[in-house]
Amino acid sequence: MGFNKKLRYFAKSLIARRNLLSYELHGRKPWSRGYFEYKWREIGAVLKNNELSRLFKNNGKLPEKYGIGIDERIIEIPWVISQIGGDRVEMLDAGSALNFKEIIEHKNIVPKNLFIMNLNPESNCFWNKGVSYVYSDIRKAPFKSDNFDIISCVSTLEHIGMDNTQIYTGENRFKENSGDYLPAVLEMKRMLKPGGTLFITVPFGRYENHGFFQQFNSQMVQKVADAFGAAEFNTVFYKYSKDGWQISEQEQCDGLEYFNIRTGKKINDDGVAAARAVACVTLRK
Repeated sequence: MGFNKKLRYFAKSLIARRNLLSYELHGRKPWSRGYFEYKWREIGAVLKNNELSRLFKNNGKLPEKYGIGIDERIIEIPWVISQIGGDRVEMLDAGSALNFKEIIEHKNIVPKNLFIMNLNPESNCFWNKGVSYVYSDIRKAPFKSDNFDIISCVSTLEHIGMDNTQIYTGENRFKENSGDYLPAVLEMKRMLKPGGTLFITVPFGRYENHGFFQQFNSQMVQKVADAFGAAEFNTVFYKYSKDGWQISEQEQCDGLEYFNIRTGKKINDDGVAAARAVACVTLRK
């Protein structure tokens, strides 16, 4: 590592430590300074915890106070990583939710021939770790049929067809039809090998349209399953409360509201950062 690279790494580490300290000193308020560093520190620790991985894999009850004040990534990422196993297979991350160092270096990801597909390039890039990047629309993916053993789609389906010009791209063609999540599901099914598995996570509760994404309800999750026509279909629900995240039942999650910090609302007493529930869906071709 050259001197300039070492200097940049040191400066970046110093900023991260200062942000974390600020977050701790100011009461761990979601989306305040240091939240991003705190969230990824916690996710990284969860991914290294074999007992937590076992609980996610087997849909077990999580420890008390799990993930307090952290958005649904603290559920979605450990759940997906626990489900995919450590086999050497072809995998597509549709939406680039896994494009972080803590995930790319995980023992279940390293053996895989991983492709990451997103609308636009991101600052994180791990080509030197064997990751391939493709920039395309999930509804019209440039991959042949029966290509992947595993496809993950983490908190991406709710953005498809919505107004993605607000955050992800300036192209007007990416704000078309709120029902386009179903063509995307069919396209991902096309790319899966027979017997392949699609893992989807979405914010769950009452239906809400937030412009650049929509919160799924039970009817929408069922539409996904019906469109896919899965040989095997299963959904696990997790719910957030003041005591943190915990595995739940659909009935306890129906009707829950999403907390959207972009509306200018104040953080609630329960410390919720975004979704109050998440649906984790497994579909086997």
